[in-house]
Amino acid sequence: MNSQAEVQITGFSGRVWERDLLDCGYRIALHKAEVELSPGNGFRFTFSMPEDGFAELDLLARSDSDWAATDRESAFVRLYLNEAYNQDVILYYGSSQGVYTRLLGYLKEGDYEVYAEFRELESAPLVSRAWIDGVEMRCVADSSPRSLIYRHTPLLYGRNLAHPYENRFTDTPLVLFYSVEENEGKTVIEYQMMYSHEDEGTPAPLLMSKWGRTTDIEWMYRVELDAGGNVLDAVFQGAHHITTAFNGNYDLGGHPVLQSATTNGNFKDDISSDYRFMLPPAFQWKPEEEPREAVMSRFPFAYQVTGWEMERQQELEMPSNASSIMLAHQRSYVFIQTSKRPLRDSSSELSPASKPGFNRREEDACVDIELRLHGSEQWYSSCYHDLRLGDFRAAYEGAESHFSTTIKLSGEAVLEDIAEIRAVLLEGGADSMEVAGLYAFTLNEENLPQFPGIRTDRVIELTRHHPAGILWAADKNGAGAGDHTVNRTVNHAVDDPTSQDGES
Repeated sequence: MNSQAEVQITGFSGRVWERDLLDCGYRIALHKAEVELSPGNGFRFTFSMPEDGFAELDLLARSDSDWAATDRESAFVRLYLNEAYNQDVILYYGSSQGVYTRLLGYLKEGDYEVYAEFRELESAPLVSRAWIDGVEMRCVADSSPRSLIYRHTPLLYGRNLAHPYENRFTDTPLVLFYSVEENEGKTVIEYQMMYSHEDEGTPAPLLMSKWGRTTDIEWMYRVELDAGGNVLDAVFQGAHHITTAFNGNYDLGGHPVLQSATTNGNFKDDISSDYRFMLPPAFQWKPEEEPREAVMSRFPFAYQVTGWEMERQQELEMPSNASSIMLAHQRSYVFIQTSKRPLRDSSSELSPASKPGFNRREEDACVDIELRLHGSEQWYSSCYHDLRLGDFRAAYEGAESHFSTTIKLSGEAVLEDIAEIRAVLLEGGADSMEVAGLYAFTLNEENLPQFPGIRTDRVIELTRHHPAGILWAADKNGAGAGDHTVNRTVNHAVDDPTSQDGES
């Protein structure tokens, strides 16, 4: 019998349940203590569900692991609910405290017990201990406006292609988020998973150009509901990005069950692995307002985790060379978020700015974002001036109007060095395009976004006759980059004869 720490967790003021200000449930249990998890030492605690609903757990934990170091990547913790296997938690944040949030499933009113167990064989070979510094339990009740989102959240089994527990050291799930579309009495919910990376797919250097990140974000599961909440249709993203009818099982109180099935983050509904996770729907993405990478701004630790994975798995260029497509450290890049929309011209119909449905393709709208440094006439390009590598194009081609990219510089990127940022219309798409808004930032020494960054809501129009336009420019003194905001105006691009000599 393993020794274990036991604690009875109660609500506040006896059994008076506190509402969460963010409406993501209300707190039903809280405990702060340092408990070691190691072979033979587990952690047991109890909680009570005051009403039927979804139980959400925050696990404040750390371990003697290092996601950047081979054979020390993470600790593997298994959770049991009332003695039955519930799911696993991969502690990838090393010796620093991380908050690992998990959805335990739909539970009836009553008392429950959770047991957390360190799994030696599944953990990295050089990791032997973990610590739990606190736990918080929340209830998302049936009456909550968010219960519909929680009800259809997928339960995800881990990938086991080259190793039975390979998410323990590669492409681990970080955050689950969702979008909602309502139309003619129907509701469509789409769930997306952000992984720490993808082992195959777009080459790593081009990930930074095409997507502005080395994390992998994939749509996972989409469900269509009628006005009464009944399921009309359910699909998932299968291998080769094929939309596939969901014919799988349901578990942990009615959640659809999927598995990470490919090295580029696609899924299947027939299960072949024996470890699993259920991340809660942590963020509502609104594609009409922001790029998918907005989720990384809400959960900036993702920049750190994906950076550590790149340090371990990729040969990073040191020092970075702006003219090279080789992947460099993230601090060598300027991160860019903006939007594009094809416009009507004299010879064609207006390309829809917002086509119905999720994951629509908008390959008729493709732009390059470029910057110039003070004292230089050279323009550095987000896509290396429309570089092509086999079937891969460095420029962003879809699927949404709002998108992210990066611009690689030599050495460490510094916003104050930037004189101008412009947009350039690329070949093979719309002949007229609107580019609106810009947010540019860099990462600090801890690989976290530095604020405030460069922001502008300037709008420009690009055409084949005037293919380049300035989105942002520093003041005459070259200062104030972090505070410079341009009031919203529409400007037609001017001819830009600057040479374009010169990744996703």
